[in-house]
Amino acid sequence: MDNATYDLVIEILGSLLRLLGMLAFGLGAGWFLLEFFRKAQQTWQLQIAIFLGFVGLAIAAVFFLTPAALGAFGISFGVAMLVWGLPKKKKEEEKK
Repeated sequence: MDNATYDLVIEILGSLLRLLGMLAFGLGAGWFLLEFFRKAQQTWQLQIAIFLGFVGLAIAAVFFLTPAALGAFGISFGVAMLVWGLPKKKKEEEKK
């Protein structure tokens, strides 16, 4: 095999790793945002700082990430918001 084939294989592996990394980072960022946003209910200043930090992260992601990595980040962040952000339903046990 020549160098062009090796370069292609390395580029594909790098793109896949970037995609998986952004999936993991999006889930982590979503969990982090929700966890600290809930803990800071008494201090509105911390909630504003967390929100502005996420907005800055989103702006930087738009400018510096490839479209596939940005999509992976957005999808995984959305999944984190749905999984950990929705209120939990209380299970009602029927007593007979």
